[in-house]
Amino acid sequence: MVKILVTGSAGFLGKNIFNQLKDKHQVYGISRRTSQTTTHPMDITNLDMEQLLNKLNPDIIVHTAALTGVDYCESHKEEAWKINVLGTENLVTWCKNNNKKIIYISTDYVYPGILNNYDETSEVNPVSVYGITKLEAERKVQTLKNWTILRPTVIFGYDFGGNNFLMQMLALKEKRKIPFDQISNPTDVKVLCKQIDKIIDSKIEGLFIATGPETIDRYKFALLIAKIFNLDKNLLESTSTAEFNQIAKRPLNNGTNSSKIRSILNYKCPTLHQSLEAIKNQIWTTA
Repeated sequence: MVKILVTGSAGFLGKNIFNQLKDKHQVYGISRRTSQTTTHPMDITNLDMEQLLNKLNPDIIVHTAALTGVDYCESHKEEAWKINVLGTENLVTWCKNNNKKIIYISTDYVYPGILNNYDETSEVNPVSVYGITKLEAERKVQTLKNWTILRPTVIFGYDFGGNNFLMQMLALKEKRKIPFDQISNPTDVKVLCKQIDKIIDSKIEGLFIATGPETIDRYKFALLIAKIFNLDKNLLESTSTAEFNQIAKRPLNNGTNSSKIRSILNYKCPTLHQSLEAIKNQIWTTA
């Protein structure tokens, strides 16, 4: 049984990872917020972090904790750097001193969104503070002997009271503008968690794109959600990103190729349609 620490365990991805691993490993969860999946309330930038790590002594840290609000990061650069870079550095320093491994959850926002079909060999050149801090955190992690970096995007799944893109669409009550020019590969949270589980079992290391298999723009993704969940598609208005006047620049043409990780893990990823149908059945089952 491996001792695993999940950072950001109260977050959407963190709690799903915690629940995926808890029955087969000894799993701890740290977060600034208390939750059912938080065993130790803690901020990764806290000076007491080292003391807690010494106490728990995890074999692997699955690092999901981050400041992820893209516009917020743009207007709060110092805070974004403190959490995303210096917080990661705290974990890296401990792992380096104790010969432990980090599985770091990064983002496709490290790419500039110009060429499409990015893979692990593509040049990185983030266009936002969020992307810059996540890339710098990747570089910190890569100074370790044992590391795995995953780059997912638009992570979706059922999360009661949550705010991922799927949940935003399910809660829609009035007309909403959706960008037609933000192209990416939405990532099923359950798929990502299963891949992390397999990575731990297989002791796989390295850098991997960990997005979904289908490249789609955000508006078409919203239409697919509306179709499967019988939502009113007339509430969805196709709009260009420029019309939002957002603080941070977005990588627009940011499709990614995640075939490498699926091949190494011998994992057949469900289609977007299959993932959404499974979520719909999950909601009906738990309703």
